[in-house]
Amino acid sequence: MEDLLADTYRNRVPYELLQNSDDAGSTTITITELDGGAWSWANNGRSFTTADAEALCRSASSTKRRGGDSIGYRGIGFKSLAAIASHIDVQSADVAFTFDRSIATGLLGEQSPSIVPLIRIPCEIRSTAKIDGAVFTIFGRLGAEASLDAIDPVSLLFLRHVGRVDISTPARDVTISVGRDGSNVTLHDDAGAAHFGLLRHGTATVAVPLDPHAQSLTGLRGRLACGLPLDDEPGLPVAVSGDLLTDPSRTHAVVGDESTQQVLSDAAAAIAIELTTPEAPLFQRLWELVLEGEDLRSHLVSSHPTVSGALLTALQRVMKTLPKNFAYSPLPLTAGDVTRIFPKGAPAALYTKKNQPSARALKAVLGLDTLEVEQLVDGPLVAQLSDELIAQLGAHLGEMARGYGRQLTTAEQRIVDMSPGTQSCSPQLIAQSSAAAAGRGEIPQTAEPLADIVSRWRTAEVATMEYLNCRGWLLEDVSGQNVGYDLSGNNPAGEPVRIEVKKVDHMDARFAMTNNEMSLMLTSPGSYLLAVLVGDGRYVKLMLVDPSDEGLPKERVCRRWDWEFTDWARFATVVE
Repeated sequence: MEDLLADTYRNRVPYELLQNSDDAGSTTITITELDGGAWSWANNGRSFTTADAEALCRSASSTKRRGGDSIGYRGIGFKSLAAIASHIDVQSADVAFTFDRSIATGLLGEQSPSIVPLIRIPCEIRSTAKIDGAVFTIFGRLGAEASLDAIDPVSLLFLRHVGRVDISTPARDVTISVGRDGSNVTLHDDAGAAHFGLLRHGTATVAVPLDPHAQSLTGLRGRLACGLPLDDEPGLPVAVSGDLLTDPSRTHAVVGDESTQQVLSDAAAAIAIELTTPEAPLFQRLWELVLEGEDLRSHLVSSHPTVSGALLTALQRVMKTLPKNFAYSPLPLTAGDVTRIFPKGAPAALYTKKNQPSARALKAVLGLDTLEVEQLVDGPLVAQLSDELIAQLGAHLGEMARGYGRQLTTAEQRIVDMSPGTQSCSPQLIAQSSAAAAGRGEIPQTAEPLADIVSRWRTAEVATMEYLNCRGWLLEDVSGQNVGYDLSGNNPAGEPVRIEVKKVDHMDARFAMTNNEMSLMLTSPGSYLLAVLVGDGRYVKLMLVDPSDEGLPKERVCRRWDWEFTDWARFATVVE
């Protein structure tokens, strides 16, 4: 049993000692590398009781209970030292004793030490000068890595008592400390200060990084902890902790366990409430992190239960039930526009130009309504809008008129006239020529060169739509609806098609499809196409690819489990 525990906990020895020290009420821990590969671990918590000493000598015995004022409760964390130690000296209060396999073998009258547990028989019991807390001196085992100085600063984030860890080795002296102030936590390490804001809801605590150093500690996918860090990621750039169930190695959460589900649901509720409450202290910062993080949709399509999938599914569910006084905007807004359009408050990061792709993806995931930007031109608000937004509105309304044949109102036409614009195929001409071409299988004579169309449009999706519509297709742009493709309609033969648009610099370049896009393609072979815009300027080409072609080479890339297409050009048809 000891060998099994030692192997299972091999990489978590410092964390187990840190957990035990915190459970003992320690505020300071001192870790010192000694001569000969030995280490000293000292804490200033409460001294051992008789029950504590007996628990050390037994398997799966603990004086702590799950759900109480402690992190550990299984009584096996200290046994992890068997992975690295040849013998261990323990001192607490005014008593010291040793765990030594060789001495224990003699006391038991055994011939071979290999059958005798290390942490079982207390040897060399003696009186010492009284000390506060406990000191463990660990002597390394031959061939085992006995380092105890690999302490992740995040380890202190959710502890109850430990405020300082001093590490001293011949190579360096490091201090990691933490300051706790109600709803804020500050970690200090050799890289500086890392500030976190705390959210609490039910069984969960969420730490939101407030500065770049804190963000570097949580990472894009965040950190999950059961008091101490686990190897799981919640899928958001935050740290989440709670009394969840872990596997025997204490490295992963048991996703299907009821307590784990409760912690993840409570964490999702805390995040959702903050994301929908503009006056909340972490409202703006949390939106910044979510928008700058990974595409949340990639975590929701996993084929097996994951921590990130469970938390984000719960977040999606809660977000869709909470009222929101703001909406997604298909056009970027200035800070002044945000304040005027959403007087009750809105996340500034949701409307910046750089975050537009992320905002579009989050719209469906987080249940955001869409701002009907066309309605902004009616009423007194239009006079207060910024020049930047007026210009974008004009371009947007012009696209609606040219691409969809929309009849503009007088107010809308006034906005278009105020904006610098360019001419395109008129809606009537596109509709008439497309219908005729579809019947004859011909390309309308009014079709423009692709280079001219691409030069006019901000997005590849709209340029592709207009180019194909001028050649007998009947397509509309649905890229803002988060449906897994960009264009929808009919080809010149009248057959329904859905098109995902990609932009690359040259034919040797790779492009990627998300799991969501691949799923749609696999369920609709033949009617789902890829339109690839290659290059820029006068030499730009539009090529169509059927991604369901079995011979088309593609690789599954573990960056975010996208599908990456490699030698796609051999399977594509140039649209002249």
